[in-house]
Amino acid sequence: MTQRNPNEQSSVELNRTSLYWGLLLILAPAVLFPNHSSNQ
Repeated sequence: MTQRNPNEQSSVELNRTSLYWGLLLILAPAVLFPNHSSNQ
């Protein structure tokens, strides 16, 4: 019987969290400074 490693689960959870932070960091300036983005 295959049992999942709890460490593996938490690392996946951490990955998802960092992914959301990355998206937030990329989207935040784009939303806050739309003029700056469209000027390029």
